[in-house]
Amino acid sequence: MTPSVPTVRCSVVAVGSLVSLVLALLLGTAAPASAHATLLFTSPAADATVADSPKSLVLVFDQPVSLSGTSVRVVPSVRLGTATLSQGNQAVTVPVRSTLAEGVRTINWQVTARDGDVMTGSYRFAVGPRTIALASGQTTAAKDATPTTILRWLLFAALAVMLGEAAGRRLTARVPDTPTRRPRSWALPASLIGTAAALVLAALQLGDGSLSSLTGTRPGVLSLVEVAGFALATVAVLVRRRTWAVVPLTAVLVAEALRAHPQAEQAIAGPLLTFVHLTAAALWAGTLLHVLHTLAAWRGERSPVRALLLSYARLAAWLFAAVVITGLVSALLLVPLGDLATTTYGQVLLVKIALVAVVGGLALAARRRLRRTDRPSLQRPARAETGVLALVLAFSATLTVLSVPADANRSLPFAPPLDGPVVPAGTRAGEIGISARAATGRLVIDLTAPQIGGSEKQSYGLKATLADPRGTRRALKLRGCGTGCFYTPVTWRKGTSRLTLTASAGEEWAGGRAGLAVTWPPRPDTALLRETVAAMQKTPRFTLHELVTSNTASGLGDLKQLPLAGKEFLASEPYGSGTAPVITRLPDENSHRRLALAYPAEHTQLDLTLDETGRILHETLTAPNHLVTRTFVYPETDKAGHDH
Repeated sequence: MTPSVPTVRCSVVAVGSLVSLVLALLLGTAAPASAHATLLFTSPAADATVADSPKSLVLVFDQPVSLSGTSVRVVPSVRLGTATLSQGNQAVTVPVRSTLAEGVRTINWQVTARDGDVMTGSYRFAVGPRTIALASGQTTAAKDATPTTILRWLLFAALAVMLGEAAGRRLTARVPDTPTRRPRSWALPASLIGTAAALVLAALQLGDGSLSSLTGTRPGVLSLVEVAGFALATVAVLVRRRTWAVVPLTAVLVAEALRAHPQAEQAIAGPLLTFVHLTAAALWAGTLLHVLHTLAAWRGERSPVRALLLSYARLAAWLFAAVVITGLVSALLLVPLGDLATTTYGQVLLVKIALVAVVGGLALAARRRLRRTDRPSLQRPARAETGVLALVLAFSATLTVLSVPADANRSLPFAPPLDGPVVPAGTRAGEIGISARAATGRLVIDLTAPQIGGSEKQSYGLKATLADPRGTRRALKLRGCGTGCFYTPVTWRKGTSRLTLTASAGEEWAGGRAGLAVTWPPRPDTALLRETVAAMQKTPRFTLHELVTSNTASGLGDLKQLPLAGKEFLASEPYGSGTAPVITRLPDENSHRRLALAYPAEHTQLDLTLDETGRILHETLTAPNHLVTRTFVYPETDKAGHDH
């Protein structure tokens, strides 16, 4: 039996309401978003005070960035060198060519993220011996956020209209007894709008005014692919080969998939998820729009209308499954539940969820009015749903200029830069070497197990407790920064803080507990090391008492006694030349001066205790595979300078 016209109208509104609700839910929970760069660390650190003018500025991001369009400016202005990239293009280093006077400096920076969007931000630090209180002022945002939001909304809308019209025409062609009336095509206006939006988005990437920022970078190439895709689709429409437009539009979808957030989480699965998700969402919205447009042209045609609705319903079921599955997986990859209410990205999602609830209310209102046959009452909820969906799309476009909440516990690929002087410390826990470096606001600890092949795959574990000079104890929240590397932010108090560490390295190596002392602030003293080397060179002979162990759980090793001359000893020591990468004066102990030396590249630290002439009395050397404890005994010298 052929349904009545009111029944068909009711079906149209019901289907439209249901599709609107699902589409809004999809867009509100897992819309494709851009993979923006987030500033993780700076050197000097944001809001920190450094004693001396830095030689360079270092900005470390959570993903590779491009030098195209990159700029770093200091306020008040100073002379800077040319920026360079390192650490897999995640670290930007800018030499400082002039000396920064004492005071507060503001750093304004701009980089191009992997998705091609230009990110900007600022932070402050202070120079000088005085501690200057700074309120946290670090910011990161997408440059030209408002126009980018509008342009990306237009781009997505153009994709939906063109792909939806292509799919809708195929559905219409399969309807028996198809009416001759056809709705007016919106493909040409949509393709022109898409081309214009893609062109302006590409122009926004010309940060330095050079075409190389487009042709020589991955984001630029993806932007050019989108421009070419829409341009070729426009040509296909003009020559009346609308089905050919699907091929270049597919290239646009691929480009969007390669620049979206999920690809930063999963290099292969991420783009695939985004491609399926965006394609299904565009087809869902665009096909619905074309079907409703066609139904308006077929007004009064009961049987074709019913057949078209049934055909669309079958397609919508598959699209529904695709968008829900890919949307849920993408959302789980990107947004931790705890970040929904505490981050801008999460708050925008919450607003969109509220809009989804409004759409749901409008859908219920539409169903209550389905029993009525007066046309205005059926159209009002649909028009209201369209308006709310426009708001949902606006918030969806806003997400493309926001950074996804960063996981504070996620491991970093390498250790953050350390500001200014460093306090080194080393020890050993069982068979695991421990190398620590304390700097302004930060602590980096490296663990090393014996090197027996495949060390890069070795798994490490570390727990740390800090007792500050006041005796207050707290557990440190450590974050991985590479194999065996752990990082945590620390605000050091003046005096000696003590670390209690529990280290492990899988089941192969014995771990255990160890303690370290960090005395703040650091006191670099290169002159004292030179004095020590000079004093040891003048020492004709002494006896070295040495203990060497590779496992502190078994003791400090067997005692050896070695008669040596000062020059002979220095020839085998890393500091024999009188220099070291890190030289820090420690507090005197029993009227003896002390030095801490570090060789970070070798994970080696030394603690030297010196007499009044600069000769070494005690030395503790911590290296990746052993701990060496030494005591120096010198012959007594009479007043005439003769040894006894």
